[in-house]
Amino acid sequence: MIDLHVHTTASDGTFSPSEVVKIAKQSNLSAIAITDHDTILGIQEAKEKAEDLGIEVISGVEISADFEIEMHILGYFIDVNNNKLIDNLLLLESFRHQRNPKIVEKLQQLGYNITIDEIIEVAKDSIIGRPHIAQVLVNKGYFNSPKEVFEKLLSFGKPAYVKKDKLKPFEAINILKESGGLAILAHPYKFLYLEEGVENVFEELKLYGLDGIEAIHSEHSDIETKKLIELANRFSFLITGGSDFHGKNKPDIKLGVGRNNIKVDDEILERLKERLKK
Repeated sequence: MIDLHVHTTASDGTFSPSEVVKIAKQSNLSAIAITDHDTILGIQEAKEKAEDLGIEVISGVEISADFEIEMHILGYFIDVNNNKLIDNLLLLESFRHQRNPKIVEKLQQLGYNITIDEIIEVAKDSIIGRPHIAQVLVNKGYFNSPKEVFEKLLSFGKPAYVKKDKLKPFEAINILKESGGLAILAHPYKFLYLEEGVENVFEELKLYGLDGIEAIHSEHSDIETKKLIELANRFSFLITGGSDFHGKNKPDIKLGVGRNNIKVDDEILERLKERLKK
């Protein structure tokens, strides 16, 4: 089995790239994709550890795109030395840096005693994001878990939410394709419930060059997975899957099996490689 959606401390996971590879080995996985948010900084370390342990690591990334609801595009087999990819990831990092102080200001106005310095200390060498802000609030006793912080303060529409500048979907897909990779729509269950219909979304993304959809995911029910596989077949999309592992930040999601004992067969990886050759 494999897991094509994995996060490390390079973004908002709690295990280092090396530790994630070790867990994958212990979980009897043959391959994983490192798909940190808007960064490729964890890939080299993961690949070096994977060589020692005999596991395949796919170079990946998860890029946030601006849509009616937040859209995430996964890239697989990307060239981490591609200048256009690097420049755009740095741009996304700058967007994140601009957003964080605005979130802190809102939290302070809401009565929470929190500073940027405290968040930097928690994040350490990772790219600072909302999970680190949430962890500071938990550490200070305001909430019991990061999940609770997101549900009450940091998610879309909540009191401390601040919209982050993002790339457009066609820009994200184009960047991933130009870096030699495949572009996959991450956890698309949300789009099943758009009023205008998921077919319109998929049709648009297909025109941009989307290669596939992540039909198998921890957030998907069996019914949603079945529906997404049917839609993927209709639009000739590749089917991928992953746990969306974040370590202790999402403690109910385990590497390789996710939340609902998902199974991602290595045959899926072979199909991705076949598409890449074409």
